[in-house]
Amino acid sequence: MQIQYYALTQYGTTKENPFAVARFNDGIFERYCKGKWVVDDSLAAIFIGEFIDYEPITESEAVRILERQV
Repeated sequence: MQIQYYALTQYGTTKENPFAVARFNDGIFERYCKGKWVVDDSLAAIFIGEFIDYEPITESEAVRILERQV
């Protein structure tokens, strides 16, 4: 299964400079936090439309964003 990446654009942030980066990996939502991927079940709300503050991004975009945050 292909990993899907998302830029979380809460609080007026943008796809290029998001609040956080998340991914859907093997049926599990994870958020990048303090240098590692952690499970975040709250992001499942993306599937039912209750969480709308996100933009799909590519893996290379996610890597670029995360490298800038270090």
